[in-house]
Amino acid sequence: MDSTVSHYLETRPLARRALETAALLSIGLCSAATAGGFPAITPLVVEGDSVPGVGLVTTIDNLAVNDAGDWLVEADTDADPAADSVLLRDGALGLREGDPLDGPAGIELGSFDSVTLNDLGQSGFNFFLDGAAAGEDSSVHAYLDTAAPLLTGTVLVVQEGSEAPDLTPGTPLIGFFDVKINDLEQLLVTASVDDPAIPTTVDRALYVWTSDSGSGGIVTSTLIAAEGDVLPGQAAGLTDFGTGPHETALSDAGDVLFAVDVPGADAIYLWDGGFSEVAQEGDPSPVGGRSWSSLTGTSLDLNAAGQETYRGTLDGDPATATLLVRDGAKLVQEGDTLGAIGGVFTLTGFGTGPLEISDGGEVLWYGDWDDPDTDVDTGLFLDDRLLVQEGVTAVPGLGVVDTLRGVTDGYHMSNDGRYVIFEAVLAGGLEGAFLLDRGPALIFTDGFESGDTTAWSGAVP
Repeated sequence: MDSTVSHYLETRPLARRALETAALLSIGLCSAATAGGFPAITPLVVEGDSVPGVGLVTTIDNLAVNDAGDWLVEADTDADPAADSVLLRDGALGLREGDPLDGPAGIELGSFDSVTLNDLGQSGFNFFLDGAAAGEDSSVHAYLDTAAPLLTGTVLVVQEGSEAPDLTPGTPLIGFFDVKINDLEQLLVTASVDDPAIPTTVDRALYVWTSDSGSGGIVTSTLIAAEGDVLPGQAAGLTDFGTGPHETALSDAGDVLFAVDVPGADAIYLWDGGFSEVAQEGDPSPVGGRSWSSLTGTSLDLNAAGQETYRGTLDGDPATATLLVRDGAKLVQEGDTLGAIGGVFTLTGFGTGPLEISDGGEVLWYGDWDDPDTDVDTGLFLDDRLLVQEGVTAVPGLGVVDTLRGVTDGYHMSNDGRYVIFEAVLAGGLEGAFLLDRGPALIFTDGFESGDTTAWSGAVP
């Protein structure tokens, strides 16, 4: 991209820049592909961007994208620390720390937890609240009326301290973990409760709720499982659920994949109206002669067709211990050989970020390999295609990706697999959120993204 275009884009307001970059790409003023033959990347929010009425962006905290290319980015700014966090929707300010929220008078948005976006443009949130009494200072909120602005259209579903549905009467909700939303407008919620019928002090329950776009509240409730329930194949009740942001998944068909602790082991279960075990520590893995050693802290996902993906650790050789699975079969394993990235290297890790499976069954994952040049040894993959590579992939007008965030909230893919939004630090230290668009036809050449010939031994068909 020439310097005139680069300067033009960098001086435009945040809400316009992403759209104008895409337009310039379409008329040929920017290169349609970046260094190394990778698809072009669009900057969405970068450090130093101005959020009108708030301040300048300092860091990126969370992100989401849907099939329409709509996106959310949670960011910090240099504003007053009591009101410096913002949620940007397609470049415009949607929510800000300190905003008044639907619910009891005086409650304000204290901080964000979940950042979600379905293909209808709706969101489910777990907020921490200011102005609420102790024991009532977190909530599940939902944005369901997309004709309304994000702030005024976001309604209270339930507040901490309210009675938990479907459990012993009087059981209070005492906290929430990551919230998911699907295209059926269902909310998947892992909740902490204090059920007097369960002997422990803090108990756990997994719910699917629906709400009302105008009045909020819980309209329908399905209790998937609660602490103490005996799942198929178990001799005793479950002791906890995985509470990490990627240890539960809700498909657009309404099915739920979740990690759970059972006595002496961790396991993954699918609920589709009934329960089926997907994997459990101690059971054989998809790799012959190797059993699951650990599923603790797994990342998992589920698509509308019922295809699942998850990560776990095998017993035996520690150099080949981490395994990514799709539909019960090996996807890729630590120790596999990568080829055609300027040499032949071995996969050494997968970071702590999500595994995500598209409606077409493609899996997005982060990989690290043993290139002695540690400036180019990590990337984002879609199955066996390298989409973004540290030290190689360039962002038009801003420079080369120096560091990819292979962490919990570091990247996300739209359900159809077209869009990938990711967090990165560019050469020179500029941090931002960036969007990769694979295009409407998702066209490949010989099974790979155009310009990319990455593969590993035993590559996915």
